[in-house]
Amino acid sequence: MDCGCSTPATYGPYLSNNCGAGSFVVFMSLVDAIIRNTCDVSAVCDRVKPKSHPDSAYDYIVIGGGSGGSAVGGRLAEDKEHTTLLLEAGSDEPEAYQVPGFIMAFFPQMDYAYKTTDEPVACQGRGGSCFWARAKMLGGNSVINGMMFTRGTPADFDKRWHGAGIKGWSWNEVLPFFKRSEGNLQYNKYDHKYHGKNGPMTVSDHYYVPELANALLQGAAEANYTISTDLNGAKVDGFAIPQSYIKDGARVSMAKAYLRPHRKSQNLHVMLNSTVTKILIDDKKVAYGVEFVYNGKKYTVKARREVVLAGGAVNSPHLLMHSGVGPKEVLAQAGIPLVHDLPGVGRNLTNHVAYEMPYEVQALPDLYDTVTYDSLNQYLNDRTGPLASPGVPVTARLYSSVGVKGDPDIQLFFQMTSHECSPAGEAGLPFNANKPNASKVLKISAVCLHPKSRGRLIVNSSDPLDRPIIYGNYLTVKDDEDRLIDGIRLVQRLVSSPTLTKKWGFKLQRTPIGDCDSKHKFDTDDYWRCAVRYNTNPEHHQASTLKMGDPDDKWTVLTDRLEVRGIQNLRVADASAMPVTTSSNTNAPIVMVAERAADFIRRRWA
Repeated sequence: MDCGCSTPATYGPYLSNNCGAGSFVVFMSLVDAIIRNTCDVSAVCDRVKPKSHPDSAYDYIVIGGGSGGSAVGGRLAEDKEHTTLLLEAGSDEPEAYQVPGFIMAFFPQMDYAYKTTDEPVACQGRGGSCFWARAKMLGGNSVINGMMFTRGTPADFDKRWHGAGIKGWSWNEVLPFFKRSEGNLQYNKYDHKYHGKNGPMTVSDHYYVPELANALLQGAAEANYTISTDLNGAKVDGFAIPQSYIKDGARVSMAKAYLRPHRKSQNLHVMLNSTVTKILIDDKKVAYGVEFVYNGKKYTVKARREVVLAGGAVNSPHLLMHSGVGPKEVLAQAGIPLVHDLPGVGRNLTNHVAYEMPYEVQALPDLYDTVTYDSLNQYLNDRTGPLASPGVPVTARLYSSVGVKGDPDIQLFFQMTSHECSPAGEAGLPFNANKPNASKVLKISAVCLHPKSRGRLIVNSSDPLDRPIIYGNYLTVKDDEDRLIDGIRLVQRLVSSPTLTKKWGFKLQRTPIGDCDSKHKFDTDDYWRCAVRYNTNPEHHQASTLKMGDPDDKWTVLTDRLEVRGIQNLRVADASAMPVTTSSNTNAPIVMVAERAADFIRRRWA
């Protein structure tokens, strides 16, 4: 198919790589080919054209092309009088990820696949090591996340950001930047006080809502939970089908939102597969450039104004330490020359922690977990059907037994069995040929939104390409376990509703969980405490490893203008800057932070 531009490139691996062998590969190869040649989905003509060689200097250098890097890079590119270089360690996003229904496709070569180590309490079923998916591609985790548009609550910013001594980060002060980023396709449907319509980040109601999603809302009402029509509006708690990062039936990554509009601009250069190994800092502690590796060759590029670090909660502190900025004892042990002693670099790691409960569902429609010719044609024809939905687009923000009204501390997520591969494209075939009568499984995650446990990460050696050592320290504060157990009880209350129990046949899938069944009576608090330690499920909302904070706090790394303390011309624009993670999926808050970073930069250099 001719999309009106030069021969389309292949931006990522094939779906069929995930499908084993046989008819899976044949059919999924066909699906791949069709998606790649559906021009408005694959967007082959709209992609950023990466550079293969940098200029010697730019006004701004942005390190990382994830949600934060894409947003700040795109905003800086709006100033046509100044030049920006954005460096991303991965390649462009794969065509397959543009289809919401392929959210569970996993390409290992495009994921850092980090793991925590030496967990004293959590992830015991994995030997004390928790897995973290961290996308290595332009757009970052906005290419692989659940596409759920949630911002957090006013209490996050008023109590835990501004209330921690960070000036300028109250809810009323950050709301304009949330609205600035948002391009809401149903703007007139929602309260204008909370939403924007002209921002680059497109959000929309879902193009397809599966029957199960509405059943969950009905079950929630029967269980006396409240229903919210907009968790980003006045009512921040209850069950809801939130909006999604989607346009014309295709995913909207932050690279698509912020960078592609500048693909023809001469003042924005993007280099892919380019790993930054060092931020250059002179004797006066002024950042003036970067070193990076591309195609086996090392490059040095200078920044005339600022370097903006946006590698994420893992890679940003890792690179900062390899640049000589961090805890002096950690750098000394790794053999890295000290430039500036900053003890908080890599500390204060926060992340939502969850427990996942698998429920067998007897009444689930056949098409829900298979990709068929029918569902593919439906998606191609009108952008609806199972492939237009990123799973079960329902969430809930609720309260534990110690929760405070207006400040929910438990979130629920819902995820169906992966449907990235289909046996042969025929409707009605069993997803698992070895168990044709097996029930479908809906996984319901109870998430602790306000974890008190804190982790850290350190460099492993003086080699910047060596992976960091990550200590998640999940569940090391008992309060986190207690809230998760409350979350489990909230899930049980939901699934006991008549709609879910009788009509849909929900039933907890019982399998042995370590030695929990032999040590404890099922469904006691002690049983679930054992279970959450064994099958801990970290969310992918890592944050706070370069936190803003009170200047008197020794773990504070950034000023309230996102500048690295003690280093000039070096700013951070990603989740690592958050003092604590928000009560939400983190994509929208990361973009808000990046919007503020761009605003601070413009004001400084105006």
